[in-house]
Amino acid sequence: MSERVQIDRVLAAAAQGMSGVLVLKGEAGAGKTALLDYAVDSAGDLDVVRLVGIESEAKLGFAALHQLLVPHLGRLESLPAPLGQALATAFGMRGGGPPDRFLVGLASLNLLSGAATARSLLCVVDDAHWLDEESAGVLAFVARRLHADAVGMLFAVRDPSERQVSFDGLPSLRVPGLRPAEARQLLASAAADKVSSEVSEQIIEQTRGNPLALMELGRELAPAQLTGEISLPEPLPLGQSLQARFLSQVRRLPAATQVLLLAAAADPTGDPALLWRAGRHLGFGVNAASPAEVAEMVTIGPTMAFRHPLVRSAIYHGATLADRQRVHQALAEATDSGSGADLRAWHRSEAATEPEETVAAELEQAAERARSRGGWAATGAYLTRSAALTPDAVTRLRRILAAAQAENTAGASVRAQALLDRVAGQLDDPHQRIAAQRIQGAIHYALMQPAKTASILLDAARQIAPLDVGRARDALLDALAASRVSGRLAAPGASGNDIALAARSLPRPPQSAGSIGDLLLEADTALLLDSHEAAAPQLRRAVATLQELPVDSADLLTWTGIGCWAAGALGDDDALYELSSRLEKQARAQSAVPALSIALLFTGVSELFAGALGRARALFTERDAIEEARGDSCGVGEILVLAWQGQISETRARAAAVARAATEQGLGWKLVYLEYALAVLELGLGHYREALASAPHGYEENVILSAFALPDLIEAAARCGQLDIARDALDRVGSRAAASPTPLALGLLARSRALLADGPAAETLYQEAIAHLRQARGVSHLARAHLLYGEWLRRDKRRRDAREHLRAAHDMFETMGAGAFAERARLELAATGQTARKRAPGNAGVLTPQELQVAVLAAAGSTNPEIAAQLFISPKTVDYHLGKIFRKMDVGSRRQLAGITLDHT
Repeated sequence: MSERVQIDRVLAAAAQGMSGVLVLKGEAGAGKTALLDYAVDSAGDLDVVRLVGIESEAKLGFAALHQLLVPHLGRLESLPAPLGQALATAFGMRGGGPPDRFLVGLASLNLLSGAATARSLLCVVDDAHWLDEESAGVLAFVARRLHADAVGMLFAVRDPSERQVSFDGLPSLRVPGLRPAEARQLLASAAADKVSSEVSEQIIEQTRGNPLALMELGRELAPAQLTGEISLPEPLPLGQSLQARFLSQVRRLPAATQVLLLAAAADPTGDPALLWRAGRHLGFGVNAASPAEVAEMVTIGPTMAFRHPLVRSAIYHGATLADRQRVHQALAEATDSGSGADLRAWHRSEAATEPEETVAAELEQAAERARSRGGWAATGAYLTRSAALTPDAVTRLRRILAAAQAENTAGASVRAQALLDRVAGQLDDPHQRIAAQRIQGAIHYALMQPAKTASILLDAARQIAPLDVGRARDALLDALAASRVSGRLAAPGASGNDIALAARSLPRPPQSAGSIGDLLLEADTALLLDSHEAAAPQLRRAVATLQELPVDSADLLTWTGIGCWAAGALGDDDALYELSSRLEKQARAQSAVPALSIALLFTGVSELFAGALGRARALFTERDAIEEARGDSCGVGEILVLAWQGQISETRARAAAVARAATEQGLGWKLVYLEYALAVLELGLGHYREALASAPHGYEENVILSAFALPDLIEAAARCGQLDIARDALDRVGSRAAASPTPLALGLLARSRALLADGPAAETLYQEAIAHLRQARGVSHLARAHLLYGEWLRRDKRRRDAREHLRAAHDMFETMGAGAFAERARLELAATGQTARKRAPGNAGVLTPQELQVAVLAAAGSTNPEIAAQLFISPKTVDYHLGKIFRKMDVGSRRQLAGITLDHT
């Protein structure tokens, strides 16, 4: 059958040192578990680790991941320190703040890959729809990044299911019912008597070949029903009815055995010793298990396991509320109050018959322990249950708000919204109302609704201002950050200008020394409401303050992202690169993944403007991997690099797709960068009208592009005769250069003025531009100046002089990998009578994007673990790629690789 063929491919890939992943989807009883059994039986020399998701553990953060990795935790110390710390914290083995799930995923990838060094590894996860959200997210992360790791992963997911986990992007296969011939054979083997062909066809049709249903009906239907002497029940006992059939089997067992089975169904650990301890309170002993084993309800070994999840579900949900409470109380008393404190608190809560503060407080403590491990879903579940058991109204509201915040952090924004809706109209305390609004803003941000986020934060700031000016100003700074994300798609009344007006009306107290946040808020306000010249001194003061911070300062992570924006607004490329690089270094050292994502964006933009396209691409790719792991996607950085490379069709197609998604999500910041990418592409091609039309807003909403890219629009406007547009933009470039006279700003100003000048004045300005831009970072702006000067000289019929600058431009663009600009320079050079050969692509041109990233990092001296950490793959995959790179590049060492130009590819 095709399912077994697919499984065989996964096993073969792992056995051969590669990796394979497959998600089996199907309804309950479709045969997914049987297929996993086949995989285990066929694994041969592969080490097998098997895990079963359990409904009662679905709220225990990282519980399933811990079960899967327990055999390999002895290698924890071999991981890089941040990864080992993150995983140990997630498992409660060490203290510390909540670990980033991204680092936990990377640690798990390294641990599994390392475990497969001696023997290939097969990870089998059954009932994956019952995995806790943290474990499911990490395992999906690992599965997406397996390559040459000798690891196979198989998941079985019930579909449809009342609970969904995301394995999007992984290879999947739907498991259908059995074919008629196989279904007839299975039904006949399960039945005690002969089954008539007519009855067989009727059963197969109604069960759709579901193996579990066929086996259960074969065992349960009376002989007369199977032969057709008595009509079959209508409808057949399927779905909930099938669960009722399981329950009827349980009811035939001795009373003590039934109580044991209910206790086992309520216990997520499957620990027999715990069950025997609970049995002392419930009236059953070890002997009560024998009838359940004989009836094939459970198997008992190191753990007690039900033969099918539906059996567990039927037993638990088929019991009365009083019986379930009695069992949970016994399990709580049997659970250790130290090592099992969280589980004990949960059992006590399920046993509670009315609100009880002592139980609610225990759950809140369990939530805090879960939070410290990064188990945000468990934190939310504990707090939600704690709130339900809290007698005091004010305390109950506080716990519901905390639960909503935890659920949103866990990625369950819909559940967080439901919790907020539950307390709507009940929040009399103004501080709680403000807290609810901040959570509401965070929910909208998580749901890709930054415009709503800014609106809510602005409203929150206005409400809290009479009570706490400092908190109100903090909310306004957050609102401004959200407004920059939404950009032109901001909600009415919550644009950057609206927020700046609110900030202007809320000055800091006269006696306040002012924080870096205050400096940034005031600079942003001045930039929006006054002018660049008015804001520049405050921007410089904020940037200088950040540059003076010690590298281990907590403020570095808090404010440097906004500081990078301030440096960009100044057009200070050196400060932008310095601050973003410091933030990147500190974020890596502290494993601060959100801050690292921000740093990679700003550093990538800085490298892009400098012309280091390969470095920019690596940074953008790393950021995209982080955002993907956090449930988002970007793609803008890759499009920027493609545009500079002159990849026409790919740039346009990707830009259109990302623009559609960005518009739907309200992410206006992406739109302006996409306009810049298309303008750069058209300029490289010499399509000036198209370039001008590509950025109709003139980058007014993005201060960084206004500083670094506005001269591009001046070039496009001047070349197609739109002089009014060019002069207006030139005035803006001039005012920025006057306020922040960096070599880059002065060089871009001179280059732009030259485009609108004639005769000796133009030549002087081009020469001035080149002199200034030689002092700026990178070569892209300098190459553009040489190109424009060379084009001007050729049109002035000074071909000999033109050749010098056109050749310089051509060589710089070729080295950068800016293909369209290099071709434009080559054609201009040819018009002077001199030929510039196109550079052969070389062996680097045959490298895949990931091979190129590995090659660039290896050539720069990074070790395999360092490369793996940056690219979010395993060291074994890095080694695999390096082997292919050496063969393709015809080199035998990293030293030889370092001597090859790779950056532009």
